[in-house]
Amino acid sequence: MPDELPITIRHLATVGWQVLLDGDQWHTCRKEQDARYISHNVLIADAVLKGERTGKEVARELDEAVVMIGHQVGECAAGRLMKEAAAMARGEARPLATQASEVVDAN
Repeated sequence: MPDELPITIRHLATVGWQVLLDGDQWHTCRKEQDARYISHNVLIADAVLKGERTGKEVARELDEAVVMIGHQVGECAAGRLMKEAAAMARGEARPLATQASEVVDAN
């Protein structure tokens, strides 16, 4: 998939698992699976914003991720992106961002 959004996850012995969500800011997670869960849902949000995915189930999954991110890292651009994508998946809103790569850039 050439258009797939790059997501970066790393482990530091002194810090724990981290996922890059806001371009240059790392967010710490308690477990590797939490970091992977967050990054997976960023990819889902990107697909929704591109018009590749939609529906109540997709919206529910993104809503759950927003709650989890709120507990893990607090308010961040990735959480706002997922909220927007969940609303769009339900047919409630038009996209504000053109794609998730505006929010998440691992370069």
